[in-house]
Amino acid sequence: MSILSFAGTRLLYAIPVLLGVTVIVFMALQLVPGDIALTLLGRMATQEQLVALRQELGLDRSLVVQYLGWLASLLQGDIGHSISQQLPVTQILMPKIGNSLILMAGSLFFVLTFGFILSVLSAPRFRQLTDKLVVGLTLVLASLPVFWLGIVLLYFFGFKWKLFPISGMYNMVNPGGFGQLLHHMILPAIATASSSIAVVTRVTRSRMIDVLGQPYILAARARGLSRHKIVLRHAVRNTLPTFANIGGLQIGYLFGSVIFTEIIFNWPGVGLLLFDAILQRDVPVIQGCVLIVALVFVLGNLMSDVIVHALDPKQR
Repeated sequence: MSILSFAGTRLLYAIPVLLGVTVIVFMALQLVPGDIALTLLGRMATQEQLVALRQELGLDRSLVVQYLGWLASLLQGDIGHSISQQLPVTQILMPKIGNSLILMAGSLFFVLTFGFILSVLSAPRFRQLTDKLVVGLTLVLASLPVFWLGIVLLYFFGFKWKLFPISGMYNMVNPGGFGQLLHHMILPAIATASSSIAVVTRVTRSRMIDVLGQPYILAARARGLSRHKIVLRHAVRNTLPTFANIGGLQIGYLFGSVIFTEIIFNWPGVGLLLFDAILQRDVPVIQGCVLIVALVFVLGNLMSDVIVHALDPKQR
């Protein structure tokens, strides 16, 4: 099967998943206790005002009718209007999505770089000191909550040693360019990437250990090839599909994890917007943020499958 045919098939499979996500998101938010109209107007509002607002927002209709109307608007690119800001949700979301993707890209860079390096250092030295240190490090990284690690990094590198900025994407007084963006992104990207580095390292290491035990690796050693050449020419090449697969699966996870780091580091992305929308009970914005996270997760899985299909001749 060609790559384009495979990608088209996987994309068709993703459509029912996205429809299921829309149902879950809509129902979960509609079943949350409380009255949206009462939250917006306050307890001093009269009954007539509450009824009028419910009719304006469509809250007086059945859930099925509300969902079908919301889905029809969603398919046309209309997520709804923000209740608190009185603006289209799409207009609010678009710049936030770009900011979150920037942070996710920085986190993914750390995940792929350090995950690959640690795997190559560890697997060829199975059960040696280097391997034990790498396994111990990944165990620690996998056990650290994102929000806790973010607070620790913020305290030491931001407040105490003042090596990195503590909030935002740019300096508010004198906004700079790409270099300033990277300076602001390092701490939140590290906090977001920590657990994913552990996952990628452990999975890639296990696969490389299996590859290094194959007969053709033993034959290469018998021919006198150095360990360096065996690892780079044979082990790494045959581990790439697994590395690409597990690395691609981290895209959606990282995009969801930036919610915590954006709150801690005041990064103006989807996560911070979702946090503010929850506090304000802005249902359309909450729905839009959750849908974007789900969409990135599905597209990340799709990208991972396509890359693995391209790298693995057995699947082609």
